[in-house]
Amino acid sequence: MKFKTALFFVSAFAVVLLIHLGILSVLETHLWDNKLLLSYGSNFCLAAIILWTLFKVFERNTEHVGMLFMGSSLLKFMLFFLVFYPAYKADGNIQKSEAITFFIPYFTGLFLETGILVRKLNKI
Repeated sequence: MKFKTALFFVSAFAVVLLIHLGILSVLETHLWDNKLLLSYGSNFCLAAIILWTLFKVFERNTEHVGMLFMGSSLLKFMLFFLVFYPAYKADGNIQKSEAITFFIPYFTGLFLETGILVRKLNKI
């Protein structure tokens, strides 16, 4: 992965996190509730590892990139159901703020991965 792409990836995640924290601050809710830092950190790391892996596979065999990309979604859902779901469901229900805390960084990673891969594929 090129430095420019990596910088864009890190910057985009940081901007989304700052906007999320800003909105929580305006709403006067606790900034670090619902495993917010773990959610952003784990989704960022998983998306970065997936993207790096996809770029490595892309160099060898472009035909497998699509299947690997789709399979990577399974890893992300496993992260949710193994790490976050039990904690969120501990009180008997999942609150909207808990779901949002996980799915904002999840979709941020998904959109970044998709956009970066589409740009890479369009260069061929």
